[in-house]
Amino acid sequence: MGLFKEGGEHQIQDLGNDQYNLTISIPADESGRMARECPSQECSPGYFKVTPGTGVIGGQALAYCPYCRHEAEPSDFATQEQIRYAKDMALREAHKGVNDMVRNTFGLGSSGRKKLGGGFLSMEISYKPGSLPYVHRPFEDEVRRDVICPHCTLDQTVFGLATWCADCGEDIFMTHIEAELAVTRLMLEDVERRQDQLGKRVAAKDLENCLEDVVSIYEAAIRAIVRRAMIIRGDSSELIETTFKKLGNAFQNIDRTQKELNSLFGKNALNEDVLEKLKSAFEKRHPITHNLGVIDRKYMERTKELEQEGREIRLSAEEISQALFDAKTAISDIYEKLIKGYSGQDFA
Repeated sequence: MGLFKEGGEHQIQDLGNDQYNLTISIPADESGRMARECPSQECSPGYFKVTPGTGVIGGQALAYCPYCRHEAEPSDFATQEQIRYAKDMALREAHKGVNDMVRNTFGLGSSGRKKLGGGFLSMEISYKPGSLPYVHRPFEDEVRRDVICPHCTLDQTVFGLATWCADCGEDIFMTHIEAELAVTRLMLEDVERRQDQLGKRVAAKDLENCLEDVVSIYEAAIRAIVRRAMIIRGDSSELIETTFKKLGNAFQNIDRTQKELNSLFGKNALNEDVLEKLKSAFEKRHPITHNLGVIDRKYMERTKELEQEGREIRLSAEEISQALFDAKTAISDIYEKLIKGYSGQDFA
């Protein structure tokens, strides 16, 4: 008798020479998503999730990392926790096999007991197996940025901004940007309700937070595009890291964005009309972030606005809605010029 009993929950197959094949089903998280991990040691963060049943269905030969586009067989993207879980499940089955082997060797029945001899001299053998080892479910991280690939419809969840679809490998960067901006727009649309329930001060803070989000998404997007464009150009990793240290928070400011992109790539990537509208909205972030929304002299000098120092900045839902639209337009323009249109090529 072999260590494992063929068939059963794990569809066990005896391959001979003490080799077995077990099929271990990896449980999904509470949202029905399955964790994945890039096989490349250089990739960071490398961790993402997908929803089984979406995307490429059947016969998928290759999967892709949404961060670095490393390609490999889908099974190569298993996480370390999933590998640990599969090994623990196999070990649990081995424990069952050992218990069965002991019972069969000594001819013990289902009761685990056997009586030898009779009359004046008799002996009883009993065997009580220990508890089977408990197998913990895979411990997986929370990842809460969801994006659906417009090409193959894979529902995937990532850290930060993903560039590639994990199933079909197509570029989904702008799809992810649009999804991030859509979340902020939903928050903006809820401001009126929150004002009715919680008051004007809460609504004002909501508007300020939405503007902060617009600036943060814009900055993260431009940083990602610039890094990718430098990689495409063949810049060394040392040069890229040095450049980003010098850049600091340059992409929180529209004028500095234009200046740095021109310096790095010789391109004025922002449309002048969009530039002026975004500049006006982004400048309001300074007093909001650093002065509780109160207008200071630095803001007045930078904007030349006829505002009164010491008063609170005026911010409307319509203004932020326009900023969301303009941010998307600006990111798309920069993306087209630095990635899709760089040197007249369409870069992967």
